[in-house]
Amino acid sequence: MINLPTATTRPSRLRTRLKPLVFLTHMALTASLAGALPTLAHAQTSRHYDIPAGPLDTTLNRFAVQAGVPLVIDAEKLKDLRSEGIKGNYAIDDGFTTLLRNTGYGVARTPSGYILVALPKNVDASGNTGETQLAPVLVVEQHEPMGTTVVDRKTIEAMPVGNGDITSLLKIHPNVQFNNTQLSSKTPGEISPADISINGAQYYQNAFIMDGANINNDIDPGERTEARINSLSDVPGQSQGLALDTDLLESITVYDSNVPAAYGRFNGGVIEATTRKASKELHGKLSYQTTRSSWTRYHIAEQQAENFENSSSHYDQPEFDKTIIRGTVEGHLTENFGLLANFSQKHSTIPTSFYSSANAAIGQQKRDQERSIDNYFIKANWKPISRLDLESSVTYAPENNTYWRGNIANSAFETQTGGTQLNFKARWDGDLAKVEHNLSWSKLDQSRDSDYDDYYAWRRSTSKSWGTSAASSLEGGYGDVEQEQNTWQYRINTDWKSFSLLDSEHRLQTGVELSSQYVRYERLTENSTYTTPASTATCTNAGGVTVDACAMGTTETGSWPGQIMTRRTRFTTGDFDFTTTQWAAWLQDTIEIGRWNLRPGVRVDSDNYMNKTTWAPRFALQYDLFADRSTVFNAGANRYYGRNITSWRLREGRNRLRYNSEQRNTVNSTWTVGTQATNLVKFNELDIPYDDELMLGIEQRWQNLKFDLKYVKRKGRDQVVEVTGTIIGQPSTDPTLSNTYTTFTNAGKSDAEIVSLTVSPLSKLRWLGTETTGQLVFDWNESKHNAPSYISADTDLYITNPYIQYDGKVIPYSSRPADNYNRPWTLRLSSITKIPQWNMTWTNFLRYRAAYSKIAQAKPATTSGVYHNGQQIAVWEKRKFNNALTWDLRLGWEFPTTRNQAFFVNLDVFNVLNKASVADTSSVTDSGVPTYEVGRQYWIEVGYRF
Repeated sequence: MINLPTATTRPSRLRTRLKPLVFLTHMALTASLAGALPTLAHAQTSRHYDIPAGPLDTTLNRFAVQAGVPLVIDAEKLKDLRSEGIKGNYAIDDGFTTLLRNTGYGVARTPSGYILVALPKNVDASGNTGETQLAPVLVVEQHEPMGTTVVDRKTIEAMPVGNGDITSLLKIHPNVQFNNTQLSSKTPGEISPADISINGAQYYQNAFIMDGANINNDIDPGERTEARINSLSDVPGQSQGLALDTDLLESITVYDSNVPAAYGRFNGGVIEATTRKASKELHGKLSYQTTRSSWTRYHIAEQQAENFENSSSHYDQPEFDKTIIRGTVEGHLTENFGLLANFSQKHSTIPTSFYSSANAAIGQQKRDQERSIDNYFIKANWKPISRLDLESSVTYAPENNTYWRGNIANSAFETQTGGTQLNFKARWDGDLAKVEHNLSWSKLDQSRDSDYDDYYAWRRSTSKSWGTSAASSLEGGYGDVEQEQNTWQYRINTDWKSFSLLDSEHRLQTGVELSSQYVRYERLTENSTYTTPASTATCTNAGGVTVDACAMGTTETGSWPGQIMTRRTRFTTGDFDFTTTQWAAWLQDTIEIGRWNLRPGVRVDSDNYMNKTTWAPRFALQYDLFADRSTVFNAGANRYYGRNITSWRLREGRNRLRYNSEQRNTVNSTWTVGTQATNLVKFNELDIPYDDELMLGIEQRWQNLKFDLKYVKRKGRDQVVEVTGTIIGQPSTDPTLSNTYTTFTNAGKSDAEIVSLTVSPLSKLRWLGTETTGQLVFDWNESKHNAPSYISADTDLYITNPYIQYDGKVIPYSSRPADNYNRPWTLRLSSITKIPQWNMTWTNFLRYRAAYSKIAQAKPATTSGVYHNGQQIAVWEKRKFNNALTWDLRLGWEFPTTRNQAFFVNLDVFNVLNKASVADTSSVTDSGVPTYEVGRQYWIEVGYRF
């Protein structure tokens, strides 16, 4: 047994209650046994094929797909080669021989499939005599419908990504939009993963997957706003439960449209991270990366400059120092057993003033905020027999953030997110099917540890001397809160071998997923907020006991010898928890009929949280116009059901831990028992939010270039928003429920349209010994009717939906365009150039974004002077900001020391041209103060690999 460190030392309870699902378990076992049982028909049994003449790589790929066998080729070697195709009954080996006739190539069988080999000149295509050489390896693409993007290891290593998080790497993707403030000049010290929206969906409605296992935070993934960071009861989180460093990844696959039926519980898209496997030989790497405020150019509005320089806020960071240490050791202990160990430690120190800018004259005390993300990862791969691959991994990825509140003594607190994941995977390549089992367990935290459990509003005195006025010296915190999410997940996916039916080829995929998730919210310490100090000559009562919330020291007002708090609001300890069980099943068929490729499918999801079962149809098609992949039409119609956030239920009853108006008058008085507060939140079972998608696209190969033009239309419905009960006609009738209680409803909706054009070269550009790959991407995006998130404050207005004037037109309030994650259009150009003679790699990423508009209320209904249907309505306006061009680059050098070892240096420069681009603004009026994106910033990484 391996004992792993946990993100917190507090005791925890794991409760898993997975109800038996006999039918689904039977399906899983049947699929597993089917993959393991031998078939009576040998794999070389002849079958009918009808593959027209065309480019050699295309015909080989089509044959391999229909035969149901893996094929590895060097596509570059086959450039300009053609095949006559085949028609008739063939065994697999004979089919390859016919396709490769007169090409100089043959195939060799390996334990995992087939590989292309170059034949000696005196040997025919059968390859029966002479020696062969293996071609350089490149896996043939499987021609999946448009909507899937793979970022491979080479691109991950070459791109400048700053903090090294997965989502920041996706800025090259046309269907991904970022939070307006993600690159803010005010917060360059942050290291948490960026929030993203895919196709206009909410940022917390993406599915994050690592090696087949879910890593989403379902506790409370709402944004880390100032109000939530300073909340008495809430602990802010993020949608990505484990903040993984890109150094441990082999690839990132993004499904933005035409998502296969095997993926569910999302409205936006799927981000699947595949971790690296150990190399055959012993290799390793150690590196150190850093940046700091002195290497960063800030762009701060003149009106904010003084406040920024004397900041005491989490969101104004004039100083910071970031470091990232990474290390990897990998290799095979035996021929069939490999082991990889990887770690990264990210740390940021952000000094800010104790006093806010308005009180800077009092003193220039400094305090350090801290941010840290650690990744510790071990992965083992074992191939005990040729058909079986086993894989297991352990990930420990805690994130800790230390904050404190300006002008308030002893107010420091630390938030903990992230956690641990164990994953086991088994892949069996049977005669009938390839079967993959995945079993995982994870524990994620979202907790707070405060230096002080109580909060005090003292008068300034000789003992409480830091106050910003004579009436106020604030001190303390809000106590400790622990939230955790424990998840067991089992998943089986079966890819059945292809079969013929009439004139079509079919490849079925089936799967089942079972999970149990236990979530808990607990207030670990009692918290009191003390107010209303009174004069006292002593803090010792008649019994000789020193009382709480009392301090001696002459006050500046009233000259009291000491002060005692006479009023308090108190939170008691308590916890709320529940367990949900979920199951899903899917069926998908990939059908080839001549030039048509159809992929119908369906996914079923169910859970006992909302007690709903959903059916999500999926359908994608391709039509190969000339049967040579030169022109391919794509289309799709799909439904995606979203995920449920457990805080919707965990918040119910939380305010009942609060007791109001407890009193005492002197040191000899005892506290009265206050009135128990009413419940502020009522949970209701809801419908599951869903997105309906229509997609059209065309792939065109021309002049050694590939053009992908895609249109995606999304309609989001039944989105969850929080509203006051009275607004939806449900006034409180329960004396324990507040008259102003809030609840959740499915009233939200959104609409988005995205057009993207991607241009990619089909081969590398070679010039003077260099090699360059690149991509040009254009996207146009329009998000409208965008619902607020479940943590937004304006949802009552969204539900009542009054008419407003916007951009000179009268529209319903809910029809306003989205004011975040909604850049109208963007042009991206990326290139990676290798210069072998200098041992250098040069990467460029240029992004040109159209003018940005921010919408906000300019005049309230009471004073607007604008009428509609006899009623005065509010006026909303937008303020347009200039378009922006940013250029990021990476220069990487290697200095070989021996054959397989080298020192390396990577220099990243973000915003090379130091452009001042507006990220956000507080108002649409002329007095609105813009927030700019960070200016030019340098990162340097040095390391050694062996």
